[in-house]
Amino acid sequence: MMINELFRTISSEEDISLILPLLLSPEELNAINARTLVYKELLLAQRSQREIAKIHGISIATITRGSNNLKSMSEKEKKLLQTLLIGK
Repeated sequence: MMINELFRTISSEEDISLILPLLLSPEELNAINARTLVYKELLLAQRSQREIAKIHGISIATITRGSNNLKSMSEKEKKLLQTLLIGK
């Protein structure tokens, strides 16, 4: 995939910050940030979905979709997300 090749060549956080707005609309960036935050919160398992929605201003529907996505992931995929988002 072209995107995989592109991200393999990026070597700094600054470059990532520059390239993402070139590839994605502001709405897409917001959606990705929200989904990442939802995954992190769900993996931490410290708050209910309603608390996550209230604290971060994210719709329950978005959180439910994230939860359903997590449930359909393999253990390997969940572990990768946990490592990237939480560091564990």
